[in-house]
Amino acid sequence: MSRPTDYDSVAAGYDVRYRTFDYSEIKQALESFLGDVRADAMLEVGCGTGHWLRELVGHAARVVGVDRSAEMIARAKGAGASLIRASAEQLPFSGAAFDRLLCINALHHFSSRPRFFEESHRVLRNGGGLCTIGLDPHAERDAWWVYDYFPPTLEIDRQRFAAVRTIRGELVKAGFSWAESSEAQVFEHVMPAREAFDAGLVSRSFTSQLTVLTDEELADGMARLRDAMESEKKAGRELMLSSELHLFMTTAWLG
Repeated sequence: MSRPTDYDSVAAGYDVRYRTFDYSEIKQALESFLGDVRADAMLEVGCGTGHWLRELVGHAARVVGVDRSAEMIARAKGAGASLIRASAEQLPFSGAAFDRLLCINALHHFSSRPRFFEESHRVLRNGGGLCTIGLDPHAERDAWWVYDYFPPTLEIDRQRFAAVRTIRGELVKAGFSWAESSEAQVFEHVMPAREAFDAGLVSRSFTSQLTVLTDEELADGMARLRDAMESEKKAGRELMLSSELHLFMTTAWLG
């Protein structure tokens, strides 16, 4: 069930997630991966609006961001990095060009993970490392209002996201010396449904889980949400939307 995400159409509202949620644990995980040594060059693939590129600046003499969305690239300007529009499966760099490579909440959008991992291996120097962070819906540890009120999203995610054990195997097959995974962050968040609508969280731009839905599927979910809100209101309560999402970091190294 492959459903591409049109990030050009949602780029304007993409950063609402960073204003709504606390990503401090992911930031700490990245700091641990990057280490204290100032590298020569670092690359983020699927850089989006440049949020994580800003974290890389200062860790390397040269920071580069790649994304296939022109609108995302446009909004990443000012992050302090060089920006290139390109696909993850065909990185426009010579071999052994980078010391570290990041891919944060983007791996599930690539058309071929194995090909991306092969390209990552090619552009990393000996001793270089790759870090990817994302959901693993196969672990069945997540509880999320998006899955509850927009039921097609869970099965779509099981098709889009690989289990972390699969990712590790693909990295080793691509030529990395070893790979390991750990939990990077648990998002625990509760918000009144009314506030979620007002903040723009119930929209395609908030998360790709909603972006990939058909118009009918999106409308059905919104109607389901509004019906639940009305039911709670009649009972003198307010509908609360809860999230408990587990994000996993997988790192792999050369040499």
